[in-house]
Amino acid sequence: MAEKAYIHEVVGSVTEKAAAETGLKAGTPVICGSGDSTTEAISVGITEPGKLMFQFGSSLFFYYCADRLVYDHRIYGNNFTVPGAFSVSGGTNTAGTLTRWMRDTFYYDFLEKQKSDGSEPYQEMMRDIAGIPAGSGGVMVLPFFAGERCPINDPAARGMIFGLTLDHTRSHIYHAALEGIGFSIAANIRVMEELGLPVTDVTAVGGGTKNPIWMQIVADILGKPVSIPKVSIGASYGGALLAALGTGALKDFSELSSVIRPGRVLYPNAENHAVYQKLQKIYDDLYENTKTYMHELK
Repeated sequence: MAEKAYIHEVVGSVTEKAAAETGLKAGTPVICGSGDSTTEAISVGITEPGKLMFQFGSSLFFYYCADRLVYDHRIYGNNFTVPGAFSVSGGTNTAGTLTRWMRDTFYYDFLEKQKSDGSEPYQEMMRDIAGIPAGSGGVMVLPFFAGERCPINDPAARGMIFGLTLDHTRSHIYHAALEGIGFSIAANIRVMEELGLPVTDVTAVGGGTKNPIWMQIVADILGKPVSIPKVSIGASYGGALLAALGTGALKDFSELSSVIRPGRVLYPNAENHAVYQKLQKIYDDLYENTKTYMHELK
């Protein structure tokens, strides 16, 4: 059996046949490679214990670099790309899919408007919630519209829009949905901290980072700065960096900082964080107090 290789190590080269079929130059080094989330974590510098990345895509996925292997039923522990390091990972089943559902369900007029004037519905939705305060006027959304992964790992979990009154509008509901994803992130960070894994650095990547209101909500809920890198191409960039390591263009993982450019940082609002700390318990308790009924729904 061949010796195991780190994902950045060269394991072969492009053959003549592969060159003919792909157009790649014969003899080009081929590294071991990895999955998309792992390489995206590398692309934004998640290479030291304490650093955490959240991917805001159709779902939300996170990668944390740890100094030891973690066993816990709420999150996933494994080896990591960086030699000698380990990972903690997991996710929330809805992120972009929930914002799309909100668009299609509550903002269908913005879709019609797009047909006539070319406006972007998500940008219009962002402007629509600009004046909504932390806590969404008492509305809370459990984002379990497709079951849920971490930390509850319950495929039968259901989404919920809770606390509605006649004073609320679609703006409150959409704002609360973005907060619901933030509360999910905070719940997972709490698990890490309970396990003695301090979160020293939070980086956000993916399509959701185009919504600065959402990113500020996340920073306010966590009470931690959230960094958004200047280059956020994703897994393809991480793969290129791993190839640079494998072929010697970069000597080791410590040199990644020289090619990963920082972007903007969103700092938490202390007043909003105080509001969200109180609401986090309600978010957690809503699921615990209704999960039996969720499981009975067909």
